[in-house]
Amino acid sequence: MRLPLSRKGPARAGFTLVELLVVIAIIAILIGLLLPAVQKVRQAADRASCGNNLHQLAIALQTYHDSNKQFPVGQFNGLTANSSTWNRACWVEFILPNIEQGNLYQLYAASKSTMAGTPGNGAVINTLICPGDGNSPKLIARDGGTTTTSPTGATINTQGMHVNYVGCSGNTAYGNLGNLNGMFYVQSQTKIATITDGLSNTIMLSEILVVPDNPAAAVGSGGNDMRGRYCNSWEGNNLFSTLYPPNTSVPDVQGYDGISKPNAPFARGTYPNGPNNNLSARSNHTGGVNAGFADGSVRFVPNSINLAVYQALSTVAGGEPNTSF
Repeated sequence: MRLPLSRKGPARAGFTLVELLVVIAIIAILIGLLLPAVQKVRQAADRASCGNNLHQLAIALQTYHDSNKQFPVGQFNGLTANSSTWNRACWVEFILPNIEQGNLYQLYAASKSTMAGTPGNGAVINTLICPGDGNSPKLIARDGGTTTTSPTGATINTQGMHVNYVGCSGNTAYGNLGNLNGMFYVQSQTKIATITDGLSNTIMLSEILVVPDNPAAAVGSGGNDMRGRYCNSWEGNNLFSTLYPPNTSVPDVQGYDGISKPNAPFARGTYPNGPNNNLSARSNHTGGVNAGFADGSVRFVPNSINLAVYQALSTVAGGEPNTSF
């Protein structure tokens, strides 16, 4: 008996154009749904890591106090005149041994009055970097110090690492104003006993954003931004105040030099350095900044915080009633 011939059609070569477009559209939708979630996870991780850094720094400052019966100076050098020792040091140098940087501290201790060119000032210290700041670590500045060669062959100056964490000077602009009402200022000698508002109610540290320098501009005319520069701190580069709320649109003010960016606006102040110097707490964290308190705790301070509450938290002996936020 003869079997009928098979009627099977030709083999299918692949997807049609319409099917491919549908698959691509589905993939695009999935990516669109996943990306915000991935970004939120990354931002949360950055914020948590930043908070951990601040906690370590707060503990290091407490350890320094245990040994020296006072917290380190906010900045050793006066704002208009050089001091005779530790010429351009700030609070950061003094706690280096407490964040496992004892060898680097020894280099600074041997260089005191020449800190702009201190060997090792370009060492990257992760504890002093907020992972949410894409410009960190910032190691090169246009202003003074030793020199290095850029990838393009140009000779540029270095000022060492710029840090993201700054000490709280209180709730006013800072300058040659004597004692301020926060924990750190020029030649401050704050003791735990003087923090009568309570350690858990007093901001010790917060964060700023560092700004890349402009190699095309002349030094002193917008070529370099000194915010966060710790090995040659002389305009309160490592201090901040609560004069304005976190991430304010009001520009930071320093007398010598600075570069304005959308998230870190800047305005030149009087020079020599007048009493209007001021940095505000800034970060790339969504909705606010991290702040380390004198008891070692870290809390997230929203941009929307009541300004009076924020300013009260920055004083050591303001006598304000304790208020949650």
